[in-house]
Amino acid sequence: MGREPLPSALPAPELLSVIIPARDAAALLPGQLAALSRQDHTGSWEVIVADNGSTDDTAATALRWADRLPGLRVVAASARPGINHARNIGAVTARGDVLVFCDADDTATPGWLRAMARAAGTAHLVGGYPAPYTTANHHARSWRTPQPRDRLPVALDYLPFAMGCSLGVRADVYHALGGFDEGYAGGGDEVEFCWRALLADYTLAYAPDAVMRYRLRERLGPLVRQAYGYGVGNARLMRDFRVHGLPAVTPAEAARTWLRLLRRLPELADREQAGRWCFDTAFRVGRLNGSVRYRVPCL
Repeated sequence: MGREPLPSALPAPELLSVIIPARDAAALLPGQLAALSRQDHTGSWEVIVADNGSTDDTAATALRWADRLPGLRVVAASARPGINHARNIGAVTARGDVLVFCDADDTATPGWLRAMARAAGTAHLVGGYPAPYTTANHHARSWRTPQPRDRLPVALDYLPFAMGCSLGVRADVYHALGGFDEGYAGGGDEVEFCWRALLADYTLAYAPDAVMRYRLRERLGPLVRQAYGYGVGNARLMRDFRVHGLPAVTPAEAARTWLRLLRRLPELADREQAGRWCFDTAFRVGRLNGSVRYRVPCL
């Protein structure tokens, strides 16, 4: 890793910058902005909506909340498509010493920002808890494995990470790392960012009370696209972190996984289980495609 670990005791944040990447989010963004307007955090903070080339009235919708959210502003982030470009543009325009990222389609619980601020005094990066929820299709709750409640998730049996829907980072650390890798699209981006930070000896803490209500995909089409993107992202992670000790996927492991999927085919007849099978299969297909694209074994 190359250098001495940095201290874990850090000064309390002076200003938090909440950064929301958004693209064609006019319908969902008000829910997140309303949730942020109910935060009980008593410190200083600002809200930045990074508009990633929206064709609807995302920017105008956000600005309607200017009288209810501190320092709210919209910044143009349309030079290239992608959530990570929007995050990076939002971050370079932020004034805070701690950057807190969340998504336009989720909703923060009232104590979310306060808990993120408190955890930011203990580590260079912090992650909250994404509490899954649905609005109409209750079957969708069984389509995804929920994240652990008592700790941060671990990807590919390697290192923990914070999900991008609830991720905080010291601004100086963010800039030292060079921000999010904009080459990642569809999955693996927050994993790559956190792993890069950990390998540089920065610290990552869990903020269990920083609860973000994480909207699940409730239709099979968006669910499958999401899972496929995650799979491709896994393969890119494998390519980028093998040299750092990321465990390889053995042919035997890959064969067992695909065999289990074949044995689970009867699940397609059950509405509650069908989505889970589709998610898992799309994820594996994404890994297979990514293995070819990035020339790395991640089947």
